[in-house]
Amino acid sequence: MDDVPIGSRGFTLIELLLAVGLSALMVGVVMGTYVAIRRGVAESLVRHEAVVEGSGLLHQVMLDLESAYLGNPAFPERFAFEGKVTGTPWRTTRLAFAGTRAGEGGDASERIADLGLITYRLKPVSKEMETFFLYRDVAPLGGQLPAREELLSDRVASFRAVFLDENHRLSRRWDSRARQWRDRLPTLIRIEIVILDQRGGRHALEGQVHPMQDWMR
Repeated sequence: MDDVPIGSRGFTLIELLLAVGLSALMVGVVMGTYVAIRRGVAESLVRHEAVVEGSGLLHQVMLDLESAYLGNPAFPERFAFEGKVTGTPWRTTRLAFAGTRAGEGGDASERIADLGLITYRLKPVSKEMETFFLYRDVAPLGGQLPAREELLSDRVASFRAVFLDENHRLSRRWDSRARQWRDRLPTLIRIEIVILDQRGGRHALEGQVHPMQDWMR
């Protein structure tokens, strides 16, 4: 044993333990980084999905509101615009008006043929949860067909509309049949939607729209 050259000796037990410890430390660091990256990617995907859904809802509501009107040249009757508020904290639980179901496209005659009564409404998912179903109901004007009910989302935390009149006064509710807003549409409507992601995170989206009150003229 004494004749073995120094350069050909094996590792000592302490050196092996140090090597194993350093390897385990490096693996732990790498795995921790990998898990953190995966968690971050998963959270980003969850947030992105919620924001995409909320943006789609907001866009749909704004398109509908842009087409809101109070009269129809093909019919003598007039239709109301109603924004109903209930609950504390307040929420717009009902938003009902006449407008084009398609939302866009075509000349005036084509849009008149596509008119409908549009209603957005909130319905609690359960008494225990502060989450709501958001429905969009559409019924053809002057027809016998029943309203078409569409569930837009089942994880809305808040749906709010704020209305601005021609005197730049803000209101949380609106009813064109009431004396205060008789036969008038808001000049500006601000919409806020808060949607929950799969992890319970809240994502608020806001937009504003001017109803096209003179599109029939």
